[in-house]
Amino acid sequence: MTASDGITCPGDLAAAAAALRPARRVAVLGHVNPEPDCIGSTLGVTLCLRRAGLEAQAFNVDPVPEHLRFLPGVEELVQSSRLPGGWGAICVVDTTDPERAGGLLHQIPAGTPVVNVDHHLSNTRFGSVNWVEPQASSVGEMVCHLAGALQVPLTREIATNLLAAILGDTGSFRFANTTPSALRAAARLVEAGARPDLVAEGLYGGKRSQELRLLGEVLGTFQVGAGGALAWIEVHRAALDRAGLGLDDIEGFIDYPRTVRGVELAVAFKENGPATTRVSFRSRGRVDVAALAARFGGGGHRNAAGCTVALPLREARPLVLGAAEQALAGPGRGE
Repeated sequence: MTASDGITCPGDLAAAAAALRPARRVAVLGHVNPEPDCIGSTLGVTLCLRRAGLEAQAFNVDPVPEHLRFLPGVEELVQSSRLPGGWGAICVVDTTDPERAGGLLHQIPAGTPVVNVDHHLSNTRFGSVNWVEPQASSVGEMVCHLAGALQVPLTREIATNLLAAILGDTGSFRFANTTPSALRAAARLVEAGARPDLVAEGLYGGKRSQELRLLGEVLGTFQVGAGGALAWIEVHRAALDRAGLGLDDIEGFIDYPRTVRGVELAVAFKENGPATTRVSFRSRGRVDVAALAARFGGGGHRNAAGCTVALPLREARPLVLGAAEQALAGPGRGE
């Protein structure tokens, strides 16, 4: 089938819409530690299904990050580790595998249709219907087409959520996944009433003073290696506690080492506990950080990925940096 803006969409889009239409009640799930594409597309799908006359409810095991609480409909997203029963279908967005849903998928009765909507190349195709488009900039972009397949007009509320999703995953159109189709989708969303200035303000504005103070402390840990091609920062739990902040509040910190001239691969180590370290990777395109994160049980995109290492930060650091240097030197760096 072909979308109205000239983008060719695979038959899996039609299959996804066909599985959702007769469901009557649909639970919409996203991944743990949600970011803009996850929350924006979760809310976007939920609102689309409601406009199509279905009963739809969004769930996530983790809370919505503070900077995403401006999104329309966010107050109705249920944070819970338990999924109620009685759903005609489950729609899972931006989630590579069942474990990333935080256990919610393990609670559904056998035979319940699962519609898997994702754009990660590493998606395990775990659904009964799998609409996976690795060439899409974001799931937000994909949901624009799902709305069309469901014959649902893009309202201002739907458009605002989907524009936040696209801006989040394209780095506000700074990343290599900023394709013509992503820009066309964004234009449609603006035409439908989304305000780019208000969405950008919601995503990036409103910083608290303690965030900037913590940023100053974290930048003091900045180091480089691999001849200047590798850079990393560390966020220690004690610093987070002093600032009264959580890991969701510092997601943007990794952008600072990534912008240093000559750096091809940036790493942020975040102390999640005495024996757990969350690691974020960012690449300028020459290293596939999704493959790098996969070595530690994580995943993501070619230029942005992450993982959790079950080791204290001081032990995780040399392991991860060693793997990062190998990725910089090896055949995994594309030209």
